[in-house]
Amino acid sequence: MNDRKSDPKPRRHLIQDTDRLADVELKHDRIRALLAATGADAVLMQDPANIAWFTAGADVARGGSENCQTSLFVTEDARLFATNSVDSTLIFEREAFGLGFQLKQREWFQPHSDLIDDLTRGRRVISDTSVEGTRGAARRIAEMRLPLTPLEVIRLKRLSSVVVHAVEVTAVNIRAGLTEAAVAGEVGHRLMKRTVTPVRLHVSADGRNNRYRHWTYGEDPIENYATICCVARRWGLHMAVSRTVAIDRIPPELWEAHQKAVLVQAVGMFFSRHREPLKELWPKVRRIYEKFDMPCEWQLCDQADVIGYRSSEVQVTPESDYQLQSPSAVFWHPSVSMAMPGDTVLVTESGTEPLTRSSLWPELEVKVKGRDVPCCGILRIGKNELSHSDHGFLSETPLSMSDSTDFMLDRPTEQHDRVDTIWELEATSGGSVFEDDESSFSEESVLD
Repeated sequence: MNDRKSDPKPRRHLIQDTDRLADVELKHDRIRALLAATGADAVLMQDPANIAWFTAGADVARGGSENCQTSLFVTEDARLFATNSVDSTLIFEREAFGLGFQLKQREWFQPHSDLIDDLTRGRRVISDTSVEGTRGAARRIAEMRLPLTPLEVIRLKRLSSVVVHAVEVTAVNIRAGLTEAAVAGEVGHRLMKRTVTPVRLHVSADGRNNRYRHWTYGEDPIENYATICCVARRWGLHMAVSRTVAIDRIPPELWEAHQKAVLVQAVGMFFSRHREPLKELWPKVRRIYEKFDMPCEWQLCDQADVIGYRSSEVQVTPESDYQLQSPSAVFWHPSVSMAMPGDTVLVTESGTEPLTRSSLWPELEVKVKGRDVPCCGILRIGKNELSHSDHGFLSETPLSMSDSTDFMLDRPTEQHDRVDTIWELEATSGGSVFEDDESSFSEESVLD
């Protein structure tokens, strides 16, 4: 008779994620196609973005270490980690348990390059770093990261809710006198406690981003208004959003600039379509700048990025031959003067789906080809209450300040659903598990 209470040491179990395993198998099929096309025997990956992609989310970056300590080696029939004895346990239990990987390892004081040389010797190997005599194929490997897989779409939607929440809750609580750095710290705190990594944080107060479009943050106090722009990462995937708040009143020049920027944003999001070449999308965006007598404004800052395992997988530019693929995510962040709205949309075969739209934030609806495109408005924070603009409507004519009214904005509550991997539990019955007293991987691979 089993009596858990009498067991002095509850046994530990690792849980296999079958969705991740299916995703890795799908990625392995893409690698097989690449091997067949290039005549190579294996692919070596050292770029953390490629490793996260192939493993469906493993993080082997060692907290930002500059030197590569872990590589992936993939053949038609096998996939393995090449790493050191310090990192191997974490990788095989925390990052890639049950995903069908083998191991080739050395001691931490032995050069990683020697391990790679052992793997590549006598084989035709392509890689993303051209290391140890391998043939460079960084571009072709990166191209395999798009389009997104079904698991990646699900994860982006989960990630978007966390990132939007962190930015909006922080924005709601902005008060005059807070510094840009303090606001950035609050956003970072809310993300990191959810195991989400802030990749880029911009907090621009009182028009500083008019001159410095890529301003990060400083110790200057916020006086009248501020824009928070955040790019964050989880499972190797990136999500981005931008929100603007004004204290007590929305300056007319900010409101006018925001409306023009939102018109550009709406057109960009609407025409971000499956198989649409970026250079054919661009004239539609540029036309809005020209129509509102700001033909050179787009040259002052980048406009949009296809995001994925990098914060910019592909940059939207006037001459880009890249064709959008379904599904993929595009972060539109045009800027006009001090205004910089920003939202991420999912490109599907039937159109675009907003990923960072919020039911709690003021919205402006832009008519594009007769269809409503929701865009973020500006939150007005009163001295003694929180309020925001009523849902406005934008056509090709910008609104005036008199077209908006105010009403209360509920404070978002902290969310508690986990986004980190639930990777170990106490004793369970059934399922795919690994117990402490067994070995989760072999000391050496059988590739040789």
